[in-house]
Amino acid sequence: MLNCPKFKRTKGFTLIEVMVSFFIFSMVFIALAYAFPQGLMINKTAENSTKASYLAQAKLEELNSLNYADIAVGAIEAKHRLAEDAASYLYYFQRQTEVVYVDGDLQASATDTGLKKVTVTIYFANSLSKTEKTYTTTTLISQW
Repeated sequence: MLNCPKFKRTKGFTLIEVMVSFFIFSMVFIALAYAFPQGLMINKTAENSTKASYLAQAKLEELNSLNYADIAVGAIEAKHRLAEDAASYLYYFQRQTEVVYVDGDLQASATDTGLKKVTVTIYFANSLSKTEKTYTTTTLISQW
C-alpha cells in the first residue's frame, strides 16, 4: 500500500511558500492595524458633526419658543465656548447666532417685514485634520 502513486505525489509546503504566506499575512495585519485608528477618528468626526447639529437645533428651538417681538435682530450670540469646564464635552464646541430681517425674496432688509432669518453656526475641531469645522443651520420666523 505504501507504493501507491497517490502517496508518492503528496508534498508539503516548501519554505518559500510558508515565507510568502507569512509576508502576505503581515501586510494584511499592518494594513488593518493602520485602518483601525483611522476608523476611530472618522467615527469621532461624525459624532462631533451630529452633536453640532443637535446644539444648533437646540438654539433654534429656544428662539422658536419666543414671541416674534422678543427675538432681537443682530448678533444674539458672538462666537463663544459652550462650556467653561474642560471636562464637559461642550467645552470643544463654540456657537454663534445671528438674526436679520428678510423680505419676501429672502434678501436682507433694513426694516421689519414680518420675517426674520435666524442663523446658528457651531464650530468644532475636526478629528482627522485638526482644523476647525463648522455646522450652520438657518430658519425663518414669521410675525404671523
